Amino acid sequence: MPSIKFDSTGPLWFAAWVIYALIYCATLTYLLNRRRFATHERILWFLVITFAPVIGILLFFFISEDDKIPASHAPKNRLPLSDTTGTPWQNNPGHTKDSAS
Repeated sequence: MPSIKFDSTGPLWFAAWVIYALIYCATLTYLLNRRRFATHERILWFLVITFAPVIGILLFFFISEDDKIPASHAPKNRLPLSDTTGTPWQNNPGHTKDSAS
């Protein structure tokens, strides 16, 4: 019967650490990009995620509110946010078709 050895140098442990590191970095990136959190809330979530890693990440995604606006509250006909859309005389009232050479 083959013996099963649990050591931290095996390829499965390495893969688990890589996956955990990717999830941890993605969670911290998501935390820092949240608009709804104040600075003290971000610091608190950072501490929870860092010192209670698995439970902290799960709590963060299950407890924290989502930033997305529900589809029913989203504006229907919103103008583009870019000032480079359209023609130059539409974007700059002082610019006319005739003055462009």
